[in-house]
Amino acid sequence: MTRGVRDGLGGATPRQRSGRELLATVGRLVLWAAVGLVLVRGVVDVLGAERSSGTARVPRAAESLSWPDDAARALAVEFASGYLTHRLTEDPAVHARRLAELASPALAHELAPGLDERAPGQAVRAAIVERAVAVDRRHALVTVAVTTDTAGGLGRRRVTVPVARDGAGGVVVYDLPSFAPAPARPAAAPTQGEPLLGSERAAIEAVLARFLRAFLAGDSRGLEYLVPPGTRIAAAAGGRLELLELGSIAATGPSARGERVVLAKLVARDPTSRATYALRYRVRLVRRDRWYVAELNGAGTGKR
Repeated sequence: MTRGVRDGLGGATPRQRSGRELLATVGRLVLWAAVGLVLVRGVVDVLGAERSSGTARVPRAAESLSWPDDAARALAVEFASGYLTHRLTEDPAVHARRLAELASPALAHELAPGLDERAPGQAVRAAIVERAVAVDRRHALVTVAVTTDTAGGLGRRRVTVPVARDGAGGVVVYDLPSFAPAPARPAAAPTQGEPLLGSERAAIEAVLARFLRAFLAGDSRGLEYLVPPGTRIAAAAGGRLELLELGSIAATGPSARGERVVLAKLVARDPTSRATYALRYRVRLVRRDRWYVAELNGAGTGKR
């Protein structure tokens, strides 16, 4: 009786103890599972934030690398060409409106050049981007080299055009242009090279003469026999030039076994204008069963 009372009041049966232990074990498992879930979600959030941050950085990097873009360069060329074009028969107001269409409205009243009534007309013969510098992610300075034609002959100007863009990719001239100096010209002398001598020169000279004659004449079929199998070198654009003389042939750069890089100097003539031109080509030749022209001025590595 005493033992039964003690078991009922202060002790526990083995079955009761097993149930309590089971509940305690389950509770611990649930607790650790909750802790693990918190840790896993934290890691996922951190990695997700890093991925999002990296993804955001890539477009910004690409954006900065591509600015000033093609649209900005094209706008600068269009503006510089219009800016330096003065037609005697054109109303100055029309000229001003044409420029205003490319620029911020705030510039409209002072953008067009002031023209004297007695000034000769001026036309633009060529315009090309010479330099483009990003001021920031939205603004750039694009310098355009312009060749002009007036009664006094050809002239050259370099116009720096301030170009801005918006979030949608639109571009506009946002400030007044400026004239820029010509770039510095380094004192670079022609490459001399080492003259080819002996039987090697005779074989290479024969291949070069045939190749350059066909190349200048625009004879693509004539080139096929003179280039390595699988290599393509396009004939000269326009063609119809005559090889008058193949002059000096000088080796340049490191030479590998069965390969030579040479500078070939020649004289060519345009049969239409009868003008003659002194030219020099950089040619890479390779030797298989005989000498072949593998590259001309860096072109020729592409396969058929």
